[in-house]
Amino acid sequence: MQISLETAKKLNWLWQDENKVEWIQTMIKISDKQGKIVPFVLTPEQKYLLENLGHKNIVSKSRQIGISVLVAGAALREAVIYPNSTSMLISHNQSSTTAVFDKLKQMFYSLPDFVRPKLIQNNRQALTFENGSSITCLTAGNKDCARGSTISSYLWCSEFAFWKDQERQMKSIMQSISSSTKVIIESTSNGYNFYQQTFMGAKNGENGFKPFFFNWINGGTLFKEQYQQCVEEYKARHNDKMLTEDEYDDEEKALAKLGMTPEQAVWRRDKISVSGLSAFKVEYPSTPEESFLSTSAGVFDNNKIIKMQQAITEKKIKPLSLDNIVGIPTILRSHVSNRNLKVWEIPKKGMKYILGCDLSEGLGGNRDYSTIFVMDKEGKQVAEFASNKIRPHQMADIIDAMGRWYNKGLLVVEKASGGHSCIERLRYEKHYMNMYKYKSYDEFKRTIWQVGFSTSVKSKSIAVNDMREWFDKGLIDIQSNDLLEEMKTFVAEDNGAFNAITGCHDDRISACWLAIEGAKNGFWYPF
Repeated sequence: MQISLETAKKLNWLWQDENKVEWIQTMIKISDKQGKIVPFVLTPEQKYLLENLGHKNIVSKSRQIGISVLVAGAALREAVIYPNSTSMLISHNQSSTTAVFDKLKQMFYSLPDFVRPKLIQNNRQALTFENGSSITCLTAGNKDCARGSTISSYLWCSEFAFWKDQERQMKSIMQSISSSTKVIIESTSNGYNFYQQTFMGAKNGENGFKPFFFNWINGGTLFKEQYQQCVEEYKARHNDKMLTEDEYDDEEKALAKLGMTPEQAVWRRDKISVSGLSAFKVEYPSTPEESFLSTSAGVFDNNKIIKMQQAITEKKIKPLSLDNIVGIPTILRSHVSNRNLKVWEIPKKGMKYILGCDLSEGLGGNRDYSTIFVMDKEGKQVAEFASNKIRPHQMADIIDAMGRWYNKGLLVVEKASGGHSCIERLRYEKHYMNMYKYKSYDEFKRTIWQVGFSTSVKSKSIAVNDMREWFDKGLIDIQSNDLLEEMKTFVAEDNGAFNAITGCHDDRISACWLAIEGAKNGFWYPF
């Protein structure tokens, strides 16, 4: 086939990796929702994902963002341009595998004749080309996926949250990749499981995956026709009047700030009327945490948390700068500068303060944090400390300084991890007297006063429920967005235990409920 010089230059440009979006849009056609074969014009979300993929990627998303058709098109381009390339597309069930393979074949036959490689194998699971490239479609089952394979281009794992034995399957597929492979682990949410742990770990920078999240608001390109239909039905029921932002409820107002349009609000209401709010949040989340929380037993009211975070933003509540903090002890100044210590209000004369203190071993990395939650007797948070790099004996110095600065406040130190040594140092070296105590009896019926808060399954359950009650009733005024973020991912497990979901922390929460227990205790030991 003879081609012009201009066409040859254009083809050479299209064959460059940085122009893969243009190659796909020029060469590939897809079947639209009406069954018509049309050029594959990528949505903004599809373009962003394709252009920003790393070596290992994990995607949390709303339904129907169009990732399956994108990956099929990208794998097909790779097979055409790079001889001997191999891609594998793994779906969570057989019907999805069949649907993906049908899309792949339709795309292949839509390629121009001079581009389309000769096909030497076309069966239910694979396309193999004369240039040595292949694209295999599999179903995730009980057997290890990709065992014995070497994948050089794309490895796509669809709806991974619904796979069986996710951790074992992950280990298997990661053994099959090369340095050039683009791994895409993608799913809607299915509660708290290995997929959720991996995504949250990626979001927190704790593993090698690059996280992507596509919500239903910014990823609504594929729903435009549904929006129009819902708007028409809404107007038919409301005398041809359209929903306005003045008619939004509180949650809709929050979503509007994320970019939700009135048309999307009408569509959302229609979806919720059919499936319910919780199901909608799982299928069409506005944040990655939202869908996980909608399928779990979250301890705190997530809607209230979001409203409080919005209020913090709107009222521009920020910690004081070091220059505006009067009388702060020297030992604490560097911790304000490096953001370990956040102060929203300096001590007031005559005010009583309670400091909840949760200690870790201070080993850094992804380990637990040592935290201090400071509130006044009215329940208002005035300061917060958090660091996982400070040893318990050093934390004793910091707690002592903070306690004395806040009018010799009541210290409630948990007797766990580094708490024991910290309590000893505070009590007997620092001679700090205003500390939480409880009465116990020895075998000789002698009264013994124990210093610090002793945490057991029972005492923690009581304390967590006390914090939940205070939060629900508005008895505590939280200033820390970091604490509110921890509260989003704090759940009640099936065995009744309260913990952060894997990959998240709950150390600030612990310091908060310790302070609340101190406030409830009511004892004050002046010195």
